[in-house]
Amino acid sequence: MSEILCQWLNQELKVSRTVSPKSFAKAFSTGYLIGEVLHKFELQGDFSEFSESRTSTAKLNNFSRLEPTLHLLGVQFDQNVAQSIITEQPGAATKLLYQLYIALQRKKKSGLTGLEMQTMQPLTNLRLQNMRSEAFREQRLSRRRQNEIMAQIQAAIIQIPKPASNHTLKALEAQKMMKKKKGAEDVANEIKKFEALIKKDLQAKESASKTSVDTTGPMTTDLLNTYSDDDYIKKIQKRLEEDAFAREQREKRRRRLLMDQLIAHEAQEEAYREEQLINRLMRQSQQERRIAVQLMHVRHEKDVLWQNRIFREKQYEERRLKDFQDALDREAALAKQAKIDFEEQILREKEIHEQIAVERAQARYKKHYAVCAEILDQILDLSTKVADYRMLTNNLIPHKMMHDWKELFFNGKPIYEQASIKQIAAKPTEEQLIELEKRDLLDSNDYDDYKNMVGEWALPEEMAENLPPSNNCILGHVLHRLVEKSLPPQVESTEPELLSSSVKGCVLGKTFSGKTTTLKSLQKDFPVKILSIDTLVQEAIQAYHDNEKVSEASSIPQEDRKEDQLTVRAQLGAKSEQLLKKGKSIPDMLLVNIMVNAINGIPVNQNWILDGFPMTLNQAQLLEETLTGCNRYLMEAEGKAAQISTLAVDPTTSKEVPLPSSAFDFVILLDISDNSSLSRMNDVMAEEFSRVISHEDTSEHAAAESQHVDVDPNLRDQIQHRIIGFLDNWPLLEQWFSEPENILIRINAEIDKNSLCQKVKEIFATEIMKKKNKVEKRLEEKEAEKKAASLAEPPPPTPPLPPEPEKEKETHQQRDPSKTPPAKGKPQSETSPGKQESLQDGKGKKGSPKGKPPGGKVQVKKSPVGSTDIPPTPVAPPPPKPGSEEWVYVNEPIPEEIPSFLVPYWELIENSYINTIKTILRHLREDQHEVLKYLYEITTSFQEFLRRPDHKQDFVAQWQADFNSFPDDLWEDEETKAELHQRVNDLRDRLWDICDARKEEAEQERLDIINESWLQDSLGITMNHFFSLMQAELNRFQDTKKLLQDYYRAMERKIPIDDSKRFTRIPLIRLDSKDISENQLRIPLVPRISISPETGVPRPKLKAILKGKIDYSLENVQTNFEADERLVMDTWQQASLAISNMVAAEIHQRLIEEDKENQPAESKEKSPQMSTNKKGKKENEPPKNKKEDKHGKGKSPPVAEAAPVVFTAEEIAEIEKKNELRLRIKEEHLAALQFEEIATQFRLELIKSKALSVLEDLITKVVDIYKLMEKWLGERYLNEMSSVEKLTEVARYHIETATKIQNELYLNQEDFFINGDIKVFPDPPLPKRPPPVEKEEDGTLTIEQLDNLRDQFLDMAPKGKDPSDAVSQVTKQKKMPQKISHYFPMRYNQFLKIWLKKYPWLVYDDLLNLMFCALCRKHGVKSGGSQMSFFYGTDNFRTEFLNAHHLSEAHAKALLMEATSGSPENRASTELMMRTMSKVTLGRVENLFRSCHAIAKTGRPLKDFIWMCKLDDMKGVDIGPVFRTNKSAQIFTYFIAEVERKSLREKLEKSKFFSVISDGITDSLIKEVKLVYVQFAHAGKVHCQIVGAQTIERKDPLAIKNAIEKTLEINLQLRLSSQDWATKLVGFGSDGPPDIEGEKTAVTLLLREIQPCVQTVYCFAHHLELSYKAVFQSIPLYDSVRELLRSIYHFYHTSPLRKSSLIAAFKDLHLRPTIPSRIEGRRWLHGLQTALQNFLKGYPAIIHQLHSEGEERSDTSQQEAKDLLELLLQDSIVKFAHFLVDVVNVLSILSRVSQSRNSSIADISATMESTLKMLQMYQTRPGPKECKVDAVTHFHGSRLRGTENISAVRNVVLTHLIKRLQGCFRDASQDVVRATMIVSFKLWPTRINQEFGEKEVSILTSHYEPVLEAASVKIDEVDTEWSMLKLEIYARFQNIQKLTWDFVNSIYLHKYPNILRLVDLVLTLPASSAEAERGFSQMKRITSHTHAKVTSESITDTLIIQLNSPDINNFDPRKAIHLWNTRMLSSAGDTGPNSDCSSDSESPCESD
Repeated sequence: MSEILCQWLNQELKVSRTVSPKSFAKAFSTGYLIGEVLHKFELQGDFSEFSESRTSTAKLNNFSRLEPTLHLLGVQFDQNVAQSIITEQPGAATKLLYQLYIALQRKKKSGLTGLEMQTMQPLTNLRLQNMRSEAFREQRLSRRRQNEIMAQIQAAIIQIPKPASNHTLKALEAQKMMKKKKGAEDVANEIKKFEALIKKDLQAKESASKTSVDTTGPMTTDLLNTYSDDDYIKKIQKRLEEDAFAREQREKRRRRLLMDQLIAHEAQEEAYREEQLINRLMRQSQQERRIAVQLMHVRHEKDVLWQNRIFREKQYEERRLKDFQDALDREAALAKQAKIDFEEQILREKEIHEQIAVERAQARYKKHYAVCAEILDQILDLSTKVADYRMLTNNLIPHKMMHDWKELFFNGKPIYEQASIKQIAAKPTEEQLIELEKRDLLDSNDYDDYKNMVGEWALPEEMAENLPPSNNCILGHVLHRLVEKSLPPQVESTEPELLSSSVKGCVLGKTFSGKTTTLKSLQKDFPVKILSIDTLVQEAIQAYHDNEKVSEASSIPQEDRKEDQLTVRAQLGAKSEQLLKKGKSIPDMLLVNIMVNAINGIPVNQNWILDGFPMTLNQAQLLEETLTGCNRYLMEAEGKAAQISTLAVDPTTSKEVPLPSSAFDFVILLDISDNSSLSRMNDVMAEEFSRVISHEDTSEHAAAESQHVDVDPNLRDQIQHRIIGFLDNWPLLEQWFSEPENILIRINAEIDKNSLCQKVKEIFATEIMKKKNKVEKRLEEKEAEKKAASLAEPPPPTPPLPPEPEKEKETHQQRDPSKTPPAKGKPQSETSPGKQESLQDGKGKKGSPKGKPPGGKVQVKKSPVGSTDIPPTPVAPPPPKPGSEEWVYVNEPIPEEIPSFLVPYWELIENSYINTIKTILRHLREDQHEVLKYLYEITTSFQEFLRRPDHKQDFVAQWQADFNSFPDDLWEDEETKAELHQRVNDLRDRLWDICDARKEEAEQERLDIINESWLQDSLGITMNHFFSLMQAELNRFQDTKKLLQDYYRAMERKIPIDDSKRFTRIPLIRLDSKDISENQLRIPLVPRISISPETGVPRPKLKAILKGKIDYSLENVQTNFEADERLVMDTWQQASLAISNMVAAEIHQRLIEEDKENQPAESKEKSPQMSTNKKGKKENEPPKNKKEDKHGKGKSPPVAEAAPVVFTAEEIAEIEKKNELRLRIKEEHLAALQFEEIATQFRLELIKSKALSVLEDLITKVVDIYKLMEKWLGERYLNEMSSVEKLTEVARYHIETATKIQNELYLNQEDFFINGDIKVFPDPPLPKRPPPVEKEEDGTLTIEQLDNLRDQFLDMAPKGKDPSDAVSQVTKQKKMPQKISHYFPMRYNQFLKIWLKKYPWLVYDDLLNLMFCALCRKHGVKSGGSQMSFFYGTDNFRTEFLNAHHLSEAHAKALLMEATSGSPENRASTELMMRTMSKVTLGRVENLFRSCHAIAKTGRPLKDFIWMCKLDDMKGVDIGPVFRTNKSAQIFTYFIAEVERKSLREKLEKSKFFSVISDGITDSLIKEVKLVYVQFAHAGKVHCQIVGAQTIERKDPLAIKNAIEKTLEINLQLRLSSQDWATKLVGFGSDGPPDIEGEKTAVTLLLREIQPCVQTVYCFAHHLELSYKAVFQSIPLYDSVRELLRSIYHFYHTSPLRKSSLIAAFKDLHLRPTIPSRIEGRRWLHGLQTALQNFLKGYPAIIHQLHSEGEERSDTSQQEAKDLLELLLQDSIVKFAHFLVDVVNVLSILSRVSQSRNSSIADISATMESTLKMLQMYQTRPGPKECKVDAVTHFHGSRLRGTENISAVRNVVLTHLIKRLQGCFRDASQDVVRATMIVSFKLWPTRINQEFGEKEVSILTSHYEPVLEAASVKIDEVDTEWSMLKLEIYARFQNIQKLTWDFVNSIYLHKYPNILRLVDLVLTLPASSAEAERGFSQMKRITSHTHAKVTSESITDTLIIQLNSPDINNFDPRKAIHLWNTRMLSSAGDTGPNSDCSSDSESPCESD
């Protein structure tokens, strides 16, 4: 109920103070709010008398005034109710307010006022009410009166002296008074103690309740918990307190009893005294006695009543305490349960939030997955489409198709056709809509290419010199003016822009991100207005309820003021309330209106910030549009619409309108996570909850109430939706506030409140300063503009009469070249206007020197005097041309109906032109696809035709069956063999006949394809398309001419010419033979021109197309192409001539009209000229002569003399202005027309060139296809013939060998093979097993005979000695049973013919009975070292010999030589060698080459090749038995390196420039070695590769130069002194050490004799190292620091105990351990830098450890620690170490840049300049590290010793270092080095600078002019290309610093080749010789592995393989094998016995 009342009071009544259920009793205890409620219902008229004070008087006043009103409403109210409300009793105020609410609602329904209710009330009640109120009022007045009477009585008391009493009575009275005082004091003390005890008890109970609430668990629901130890102690304490309290109560009762006794005693004494007094007063009257008795009785009754009241109050108090305790217990239990519920609710909310987050993440994942899947599908479609067209086009896809597919892919359109759009229904499907979008996209791209003349429509080479026509400015101006005239006028606001310095912003963030808190804190420190949308909506609704009206000063009539009197805020509040009552949300527009209304009420210069608004993108857009009056999206759309390509653009109106500034100056986002928002909400709710249950005391309750902030009760239910809404809307808002001006500021709000507020304040202060500076700048600009405008105001102009003749002269000059009509019409159209104009100029402008030239040629004879009287004047600048920027366009008024007609007419022209062009280009694009498909179809069909089945196999099978059917006894018969040979010949002839027939059929099929009409139809359709393009251009020109003619005639007030002529039509080609009359044709048609082959003469281009053998089938194609080309040229000439004729006709028409206008005006012009020329005789004579001439020619001269017409000066000026205007109109019209003529002619020429190229390309493709068909036909015929020959050879072989053909012979078209899977007859049976008994043969003993012979030998041998074990063993073996192979002879005398199939190289000579190797004998390869050789032949027919020779190295060499013998020498390709070589041999050689490459690549010695071969054998890798020696490895390594050398030479030949880099080293194994590198750049990519190493005998410049030239000539066959290579040399890089620095300079001079432009750059890293060592070698302090660092390193690294103690010292000081490091290493500077940094970081720990070391260790260690400590504490050491760190840090950056491979000379130069500046700055002030110790006496708590100043040392070091570094580029041109900055994108400015690089480019081109000219660079175009390339790079790329030149070359190489060649030249310049240093490190590794002296050649080969060749995984050995094999073939003539091809592996086998 209390919540309902609070809602009623706060929201409906809106009382002045917010009421909550917790503060209900306190809020209404004064009665003020009750009076306010009654006042709002107009029932409390005296509400102004109420008081808000909490004093008792104010409360009594308020409730006394409330009583009659409450009684009037029928609410029960009396003193008890008022007392309970005042004392804040629970429920009293709630009950009264509920009754009041019911009564007021009843009163509201009845609609009665307070007076009416009072009159309608019954009289008794009214009387009772009045009586009660009067009684209450009288009671109050009686109390006041009683108090006044008592005061008066006390003041009027007269002290009557009493008679002297005895001492006893006085003593008793004094004692009595003392007792009374003491008792009163005791009672007062007891009361105080009792109150304190009560408070203490209440506090204890409250703390107990808090403790019980706090100790309850979050999830427990049981209210009774077991006691813990703390509870037990508290129980004991409570029992002690209760015992103490009981004792005090007993003491109080005892004392109370004593007091009662004392009081009773005093009462007795008082009664006794009263009795004595009564007795004394007995002598008074009886009446007085009765009165006294009554008074006594009354007093006694009063005492009884008082005691009864006290008792009753005690009972009430006890009851109240009991009820209060029960209520506390209930509330504690409820609070405990509520807390548990609250925590459970928090957990549920977290789970809901996590679930929502998971769902959002899944939705994002699905969305991204769908996008990726769609992209992958499109990539797959693109890949398959490319694969399809690769098959169609033989891997030559047209660039246009690929470009179209990429456009579709990038725009997300499917590449494959989704549906057919040839027939589209009224409601197309979704797939058809997609296809239409694809078609429109491609059409637009094609039209853009056509319009901009790029892509396929780029200018050809013959038109490249002619610049394309620019925009027609005159036509653009005409169209713009017509459009402006046709549109309604727009009224521009003239209000001045008010510059306000107020800051406007908004603070956004999630709920509970701290927006309101920070803004309140900001409002305390800054004068800013905070606007919250929630507050504004409530205020608007309240304004509506309050009936807020506009001011009365408005002039609205009284009767009209109804609803319109409400203010805007009240009206908006009414709308908001209406929507809220319906349960709807307030729309964004209404919210924005409320916010804008509030903003408008803020003063202009006051700052304001929006709190949490806008919340959505729509709100932000509406708010910005309302505040600024501009719609950003609408303006962008208008800008894009304005940028849409039109045919003509007005340059004066095509400027982009900048977007308006944002409505906010800043937007702050308080960024917090979702969990933080939920946590803050839970904390606020928990705080509110704890505040409710804990504040029980009234004082604490009041204090908490004052700090309480209202919390939305629905916040818990809305928090999730608010967070989700913010997450959904924020990305769009972030983009909105970031795009035009990045005004968004992010702040991490997950910090404490004070820090967050401080950050916001700093940001706001910064924005205030920005706005202030911006306003000041704007004011200054305005002032400057005003001053400039005031200074630029010219004096009032005079009438510009002199310029007219100049314009007339220009008109004549422009007219002459544009005249194209026949010669007969020229005099008539030129002379008469010239006369009249010259006459007018001569008479009207007498002082004009420019009036003579236009008509001077015609009027010399007629006006000689006038021509001589004009004095000469200085020549003025030429007049502006029409259409230029200086030209002032003629803007004369035109009739209103003209724009309404011409604007739609132009739109029709433009749309028709664009649609026509798009349609034609679409047809051309589709025709290209059709052509490719047709060509693919005819090629595939022809191939299938060639593969049609034949019947040759049937004849072969029949022949084979007949062949095998011959009897066995006839095979050796010669006649049988002759018969079989004849049958083979017959079979061959029959098969050849089949092949010939098939060939003729194929040729006829090819002729049929050629003679088809497809090609002619395709050419005709394509030509018609291009003729349609010409027609479109012609139509556009004709329509534009008509528009310009109507416009300018309308401006001249002339009637438009009705052009009844038909537009010129270009005839199209008739593709069919139907006869159609000309009347039926809308477009004229012409037949195809056919040229006979005899009359047609082939052109060179056609000869190039049709080159090769004469093919008479293609002659028709050739002749028809010439006819088509001639037809295209004729059509183009016809269109061009038609345009020229139209322009000439227009000019002729203009001249005729001028003649007609000037003839009637001549007579009128004469007299004004005479009247104006009467001022002098010289001036009057020429007009008189002219007038007489006129009279002589005219018919009525006397009339003119008698009555001359006189004109005033104004009329003359008006006539002259009209003439001038007419001339300007004519000039402008003709200029526009001529420009259109030029543009159209250019377009027509481009179309003609494109048509010829397309036709030629189509003819080329078709002819290539026809030739390819012919090639296929011939190859197939030859293959078929070859297969028949193979079949014949096999048959003849079997005939000669008299063997049957068991396997099937298979002849299928062009393939012939012997099918081993099919046998035509079964195998013969196996031979019978020989008998086990050996047959006796002549000259051979059997086994049995041998055994008998042995027995006889044994018998005959001497006895007593056993045979040896070997002999007995042999005997035993002989006696064992042997296999059958044992009985074959050891030497085979029979040659097995099966060996011929197994070994193709084997040849058997029947006559000599020898077998030999055909390959070895053919190539002269002998097998040395064996007793028998396959070169000469052998008769030892054994299989092992054959296998040994087959695997021998000599035979392998012969195989390789045979593999390359099929092609001419030195021209065998790698592929052919790989095909012809055996797969086994090739695999073995590849494995060997790979092993050699791996050995050289890893730097191992070549002797490892042998054991690697053995390892391959163990692993089962087949490498063969040959080429396994160190010599072979050396040869293989040479050829691998030779391949890389050839590749390097090819690259150098392709590149235009190169540089040479050399460096030297001295080693113990080799004398002095020079490594030579070459560096070159091609297409922006830099290559630096080694050439070789060369030893030198002496160190003089000439020897070094000769070594470089020798290295280049030996390894690359490159003669540096030759003209071809000398013109490419641009740079020389060297290390340049000090000892031979002069020699290096001399080498540079020697190289400059070859090429004067050479730039020498020494190795900067080496130079830096030498400079550093030279500077610091003479600094003792530097040596001391190095020695100290080295000592500290050894001190700790030699003793693990010291190292561990140092680490412990770091931990004691709470520092991260940093162990000292050594200063030596591979990277000298890096090691020193690291050692110094570690030393300074670990300085305090080292000092600490050394102190402890000196105290705890032995004497030696202690002395060592003391020495180090002494050095560490020196002031000079510490300061110099810091100085050294600063210097080394700067030098390390320079060293790192110079050693980087990606650094160019520009990067090193820029870094060097920065380094020098830093070092020069260190000369004037200390560095960042040195600043810390510059003027200190203590360092890390340790006092430094010594006062040595290091400033002198600093100066010496810095001066010498700067001096040495400045000489790094001493032999190079400084200007050239600085100019190289253009190639480093890191040095480019972030924004475009028009002058950047121009000076540098000119320096480079002038220095390298001969080199560039030799490289075919057009030097005159370099500057222009640089500017254009720079503009395109800045316009296209955002982050320029990340660009690379190879990427730029890939895009712009075809557009800007000259400047990119210059970039390649600069990139070629060597930056350092760091690559040479890396080469030396590799060479040291090689020499360290090779423990013997090596030659420079072997080092060169190994280094080239290591540094230049690909890695092991990517190495391809085939090129090296091919090169090796080729060189071996060239050296095959060596056939002597000492040939290198002898094989040791063959010898053991053959020696057997």
